[in-house]
Amino acid sequence: MKRIGTLFLFLMLTHLGLMAQDTITVMQYNLLEYGNYNSGFAQCYESNNNTQEKDECIRTILQYVCPDILTVNEFGATQALQNDFVKHNLNIGGVNSWKTDDIVNYANSNIINHIFYNSDKMELRRHRVVRTSIRDIDAYELYFKTSALAAHDTIRLVCVVAHLKAGSGSDNESKRRAMLQNAMYFIEENYPNDNVLIMGDFNMYSSSESGYRLLTQTYSNSDILFVDPLSMEGGVGYWDNNREFARFHTQSTAQSTDNPCRSGGGMDSRFDIMMMSDEVFMGFNSVRYVNHSYKAIGNDGNHFNQSINAGVNAAVPAHVANALFTVSDHLPVAMKLAVYAKLGVEDQGASNLMAYVTPNPASGSLRLSFQQPSDGILHLELLTPQGQLVMAQDQFFPEGSNHYDLSLPNLRSGLYLLRLGASNGITQVLKVGVR
Repeated sequence: MKRIGTLFLFLMLTHLGLMAQDTITVMQYNLLEYGNYNSGFAQCYESNNNTQEKDECIRTILQYVCPDILTVNEFGATQALQNDFVKHNLNIGGVNSWKTDDIVNYANSNIINHIFYNSDKMELRRHRVVRTSIRDIDAYELYFKTSALAAHDTIRLVCVVAHLKAGSGSDNESKRRAMLQNAMYFIEENYPNDNVLIMGDFNMYSSSESGYRLLTQTYSNSDILFVDPLSMEGGVGYWDNNREFARFHTQSTAQSTDNPCRSGGGMDSRFDIMMMSDEVFMGFNSVRYVNHSYKAIGNDGNHFNQSINAGVNAAVPAHVANALFTVSDHLPVAMKLAVYAKLGVEDQGASNLMAYVTPNPASGSLRLSFQQPSDGILHLELLTPQGQLVMAQDQFFPEGSNHYDLSLPNLRSGLYLLRLGASNGITQVLKVGVR
């Protein structure tokens, strides 16, 4: 799982054959104790967190965003509630394509994660749960039914939905990391090279948190890596109560409140996050992130420490800003994914060089092992994630199994792509981490 620039990716994909494309929108939202009227810590009751009032606003937000996949946190843990949510908020106005899944709640929590999806475009094949000492983390395995693929389930997307431990301090940070470590073990075992999104209310205060680094660095597992879309937008750093990150904040939608169910203080932190596996970022498995499509819905960057509907909101219409203010003390986040299907061309993986590198990540040098299809020149290119050429070599190799030691002098730590091209036209791209 490593990265690649959009233009370079497009050029790499289009030379492989004719592609048909559909675009889907994925939205993640913490619904703030939706339907969970209790007398516990949250202090959320029918009087101050009314589900019917929230539904009216949710319909406004969904109509504005038009998602194809909706994942949520803090959803009341009853089957009747999620069935009613579909009936009242999704399958309305003649639409009848939205589906959900049966609730799984090993942690026996009052609030759970959940998913809703447009069955015209995808099918849910499996719901699996990663157990942690705090809350369940839910993994939803979806297959696309795009216009190009018809009903064939050949392209997979896995949505991993987490609501991490809240609170500042090293103890809570360690608990968040432990939850994510369980998720990473699960992904490594089941989906190491798949299209994976990990999303939810992460409750993180900065990108220096150990859990954030676990997701986005290769030191723990060179095959599992997540890309934060905002790493390309300037949204990574110490974002908590920091005006420099105002346009990325998702919490809190109210400046001041006498409602004990929700937090106040105005927009001041980035708790709600959606990351993608590098396979999605690079489009290796027919699903690619649409560049610059990641948004915190309703955040115009001008409401730091203010309510999201204060004055004029330049990001959304006033009625949407008011709905966002009412539903939750979080903003939803959304991104677009392009889903590609190759038409009438041979799959790239069937004719590659069977190449691999060791070690990965590497430091100073690496060994490339591959099968040369015939005597001839092998062209090697090392590129940055943005497609910038770092080095290029042409080497002669005989037919058969070969090994080649490639020097990596003076390279900055990070992610690179090693592109190989044999003289008979067979190509392969490898993902390489450099320490």
